[in-house]
Amino acid sequence: MTPHWLTRWAVWARTKLLRGGRPLLTGVTVGFERAGATRWESPVPWTADAVALDVGFRGPLRARHKSEFALRTPSATFPADTIRPGGDDRFHVTFRFPVPPDSVSADLLWRGRVVETLLVPVLAPTQFLTGLTLTDATVAVRFGGTTAPASAIGRDRYDGLVAVALLRSPTALAPLAELGLRVAFHDSRSGTEYPAVVALGAAQLARSEALVTAVCPEHPQPAGPWWVVWHAGDRSLSAQRLQVVPEEKFELGVRVLEIRFALLDASGTVHTAKQPPVLSDAGKIGPCFVLAGGEPGAVGVCRFEIVAFASAGPDPNIQHTAEAVITDGPMVFAPALFDVSALARVSGFELRLGGRVLAVASLRPVPAARINGEGGFVPPPDFTWSQAADDELADRLRRLQ
Repeated sequence: MTPHWLTRWAVWARTKLLRGGRPLLTGVTVGFERAGATRWESPVPWTADAVALDVGFRGPLRARHKSEFALRTPSATFPADTIRPGGDDRFHVTFRFPVPPDSVSADLLWRGRVVETLLVPVLAPTQFLTGLTLTDATVAVRFGGTTAPASAIGRDRYDGLVAVALLRSPTALAPLAELGLRVAFHDSRSGTEYPAVVALGAAQLARSEALVTAVCPEHPQPAGPWWVVWHAGDRSLSAQRLQVVPEEKFELGVRVLEIRFALLDASGTVHTAKQPPVLSDAGKIGPCFVLAGGEPGAVGVCRFEIVAFASAGPDPNIQHTAEAVITDGPMVFAPALFDVSALARVSGFELRLGGRVLAVASLRPVPAARINGEGGFVPPPDFTWSQAADDELADRLRRLQ
C-alpha cells in the first residue's frame, strides 16, 4: 500500500513539474510581414510592416496559455500573438510587433521570468545599399530591329539606348520598392539628363538577384560622350561612358575579313561557298562578306554599295545599296541575290563604302597560262585578284604537298 504522503507528493510533482513546469525552448525563427504576407527570413528590412517571431517550445500545451508569454524589448513589452500545437508535446508561440529602428536584443518571458534573450536583426537603409552590387552592366544601342552592346556609337544616328545589368544583394531586394532604382542617361555635351525609372516585379523583389533593364525615354542624336549611371536610393551603383565616334573615322575602320558567295538553289535554300559557284547550278547568286569594324567596342550603321563589273567596266544595270549594323566582331553580310540570267557578262562584284572599294568578289576562275608549240607559254590575261583567288591558290598549293 502506497503511503499517503507519497501519493500527495506525486500529485504535486505531476501538477507543478509536468503541467506547470518551465517550458523548454526548441527554436526561434525570425521573419517579417510585408503587404499582408509573412516571410520567414532575416534580417528584417526597415521597410517591413512588422517583425514576426515564431518560438518553438517543448512541454504540455494543455497547461499553457498565450498570456503566460511575452517579449520585452528596450522600448516596450509585447504579449504573445498566438499559441498553437506543433505535434507530440511541442507547441509554438508567435509574436508580432513594430520594426525597431535598429537591431535589438529582446527577452523572451514566461510568467515574467526570462527564458531566453533573442537578437532581432534589422536591416538599415545604409547596410542594404552597401551590400547592393551591380554586375555585367551593359549599354546597348538599337538600330531598327537590331540591338548591339557598345561602348561607342560609330555614327550620329540611332533608334534607342538600352541599359542592362545584373543586380545582387545579400538579402532580398524588397527594400528597392521603397528606395527606388533608376538609370540616368546623361548627355555630357548638352548637360541634359534623361532619367528612367526601373520597376521590379514581386518575384524579383523576393529574390536576392535580378536582371534589370532601362530604356532611354528620349532619342536625341548624340554629338559628344554619354554617361549611363545606375542609382539605388541616394547611392550610385555604376557608371558607364558611351563615346561617339565620327562617321568618317568609323567607316575608315570597317574591313572585310572574308569573301564568300551566297547561292539560292532550286529548293529555295540559301547557302554560302568560298569558291566561285557554277552559274548553272544556282537560281540566284550574290556576294557575301564577313565584315568587322576597327573601333574597339563601337557599333554603327553603314550604307554599302554593291556594283557588278565586267571586262568593260562597272555594269550600271546591276547595282544595289544596303545597310548593315557593324560592330567590332565579325558579322555576315549578304546584301543581295541576282538572277543568273543577268550575270552572263558579269565578272564579279565590288563592295564599296564611302566611295572606296572594300573588296572584290570575282565570279571568274583564275585564268591559266597556255603552253605554245615552241615550248613557251602564253601569259594569262589581266584579271582582278580577289579573296577567292587566294583561296584557290592555297587549295592548289595544299594538293602539291
